[in-house]
Amino acid sequence: MREFKGYLMILAAAILWGCSATLAKLLLNQNVSTILIVQTRVTFSALILLVFYLLFKPHILRVGIHDLWRFALLGVLGVAGSNFTYYFAIRESTVATAITLQYTAPLFVMANTTFLGEEKFSTIKLAAAIVSLVGCFLAVGAYDTSVLRLSTAGLISGIGSMISFSFFTIYTRHVLSRHNVWTTTFYALVFASLFWLVVNPPWSIVGENPVGEVWKGLVVLAIISILVPHSLYFSGMRYVVASRAIITSTLEPVVAMVSAAIFLAEFLNPIRVAGAALVIGAIALLQVQKEEGTIQNFHAVRESDAS
Repeated sequence: MREFKGYLMILAAAILWGCSATLAKLLLNQNVSTILIVQTRVTFSALILLVFYLLFKPHILRVGIHDLWRFALLGVLGVAGSNFTYYFAIRESTVATAITLQYTAPLFVMANTTFLGEEKFSTIKLAAAIVSLVGCFLAVGAYDTSVLRLSTAGLISGIGSMISFSFFTIYTRHVLSRHNVWTTTFYALVFASLFWLVVNPPWSIVGENPVGEVWKGLVVLAIISILVPHSLYFSGMRYVVASRAIITSTLEPVVAMVSAAIFLAEFLNPIRVAGAALVIGAIALLQVQKEEGTIQNFHAVRESDAS
């Protein structure tokens, strides 16, 4: 039952990530820069959590100084790193190319966790990872060679995106073995925000001079693309092993595709719909076989801290 609860949380996170892509597209259409969108998502989320915790749960902010490096790794390499390399890959190639490269991550995660003995190898999981990758490939239209473009920089950044996304999923479980979801979410976002302040300092943000409606859109985007889904994903990771979690998260581009079709009138052809069906099928395939061995879950880790 707890594992099912974890799947629901991760699916909810993927749905929000996918829906948020439509709002991000609307902001981009208003000439808001990509870096401002990426940066404000984590910064506003961290600020919202900071205010809430200071007012209602200040004890959640207390961590040992010797633990900060773990949050820094998760925030910089996992949260900021996956975003930075993903959007850089888009700039140097195409959206379809970047997504295809990033969603090879389930295979990388499975190989890593199996090699380290954290999970047992399963042909069902391998099949689900391959089917989800093929599904993503079709859903984003990567079968059309005209939308695929690959440069050396695009390939390197795309692989970097895959590695960062994999690290984000694998390392989250290690951090959650020591800290509760809320502390982990907050400090990961804080260090991701600090990274973006170095890349894009405040005076650069002011220089863009966004109008009031844009700021409102950025706050909403922060909530539905980072604050809520990251909290859900981290929560789900307490009950679901890394490989199953990341395969489940491949629902994101499918939701983004459907959301764009509904709200942006983007065209859906049968091949893309078939790709979406494959992704959903891959997630369903995971339910055929339960995880072998003992699944370490972290529902009891420092839960008293969050009360």
